[in-house]
Amino acid sequence: MTVGERIKEVRTKLGMSQVDFADKINVSKQTLYKYENNIITNIPSDKVEEAARIGNVSPAYLMGWESESEMHYFEKFATQAIADLIDALPDNIASHTHDYYELSLHNQMLVNKYTKNLLANQHMEEELTVQAAHERTDIEVTDEMRQHDDDIMDDENF
Repeated sequence: MTVGERIKEVRTKLGMSQVDFADKINVSKQTLYKYENNIITNIPSDKVEEAARIGNVSPAYLMGWESESEMHYFEKFATQAIADLIDALPDNIASHTHDYYELSLHNQMLVNKYTKNLLANQHMEEELTVQAAHERTDIEVTDEMRQHDDDIMDDENF
């Protein structure tokens, strides 16, 4: 199996379109097509590494230097080590983490994307500051006007 065929295998296992996968490894759809169909065989190492990272395989596997059985041997070893670390976490975090690892790679990528979006929203909300109104300076403000403004500021339904 060629490098291009392995890249295609990784992409199809993830359930990703050529357009989506090409965007992830920062090439055009046409270039990815040429990789997968062995029209371009001298694939830049950064593209191989990125495809491997997205596919959760080693670059050596994509290059054909490591067999699938060797890849799975190391994957099983790493999986057990990760499981041992997860079990040491508090129960609620361990439960979520076990659930995450049961998801397909595609759904793990979606969880990562959703998490980043939620964190971005959270950070944005934390940065929001109350914009206090200032007393007008273009007119003479009376005590009655100040009281009216204070009532509005104290109104929880406003």
